[in-house]
Amino acid sequence: MALNGQTVLVTGSSGFLGSALTQRLVANGVKVRALVRSPRKAALLREAVGVGDIEIVQGDVLDAASLAAAAEGCTVVFHCAAALGGKLGVQRQVNVVGARNLMQAAADAGVRRVVHVSTLSVYGMLYDGVITEDMAHGPGSDAYGLTKSEAEGAVREVGAARGQEYTIIRPGMIFGARSHMWTEVVFRLARLKPTPWFGSGKGFAHCIYVDDVADMMIVLAEHPRAVGEAFNCTYDPAVTWRSYLGEYSRLARSVNDDFLELPPWMLYALAGVGMMFSPPYSPGKMLPDYVDFMQKRAQFSMAKARDLLDWEPQVSLEEGIGRCAEWLRQRGLLT
Repeated sequence: MALNGQTVLVTGSSGFLGSALTQRLVANGVKVRALVRSPRKAALLREAVGVGDIEIVQGDVLDAASLAAAAEGCTVVFHCAAALGGKLGVQRQVNVVGARNLMQAAADAGVRRVVHVSTLSVYGMLYDGVITEDMAHGPGSDAYGLTKSEAEGAVREVGAARGQEYTIIRPGMIFGARSHMWTEVVFRLARLKPTPWFGSGKGFAHCIYVDDVADMMIVLAEHPRAVGEAFNCTYDPAVTWRSYLGEYSRLARSVNDDFLELPPWMLYALAGVGMMFSPPYSPGKMLPDYVDFMQKRAQFSMAKARDLLDWEPQVSLEEGIGRCAEWLRQRGLLT
């Protein structure tokens, strides 16, 4: 690994993706400076990472002074910190202002490259067919997708103004040990007998295993053709919801096709009611769009990563879900 022996900064290092990336970097001889917001999160990170060359510093992406100190002497910054939920104003502060602050601090410190974590949500839910990185963003009223789209704009703006190298990764639904939504919640659903789902389950689930996201981020930090570019990060070809749930069912009860198809109109009706009573810029406002997208077979293309980086996911769905077993046992969810 070219980063071996160098110092890098990881923001959001105590989170699901950030801690997995930190663990990977430390294991490969990289000196990691981990930005955390509290001593409690620092303790959790040390427990997750174990022994290694890691320096934990307290700070916040909204605190410019702490970012300046954290970025000093770093070759690369991996920007994983984000607000995944909450009101639009809160997410805009953390995701957009935080990204701008981070880019300014990196430029001031002479950081070689920033790897910024975005999301497939920037495209929104209305596209069908093959979705490539050059397509316009359309996140609608989804506060997370909207603010991450704005954050990409802030990264590009500061990058151009300050001559700061950057690259952007847009992961799908990241699953793996410690993932609450895409492992724990989905596993709880999949272990039901039979597993209920609205529709046939043949729509595409745009998931990706956490170690593959970390691997692609490290490639983006080093590859000369990644500069100034954005890259999707998901399975291509995509897996179906039926396959995604089915692998968790196999893990839970050795059955991977015990599926109960519920009429989709029931979910559309519930989504319509939920949308009517949801506040602006909340997930509820886009419930019908989410339901529709879950039935689609839209494909986020990985051709750009293959062509420019010679990279594609290495961990299959079956292997990735298998790697979650021990963590699910520790949580008391798998016997």
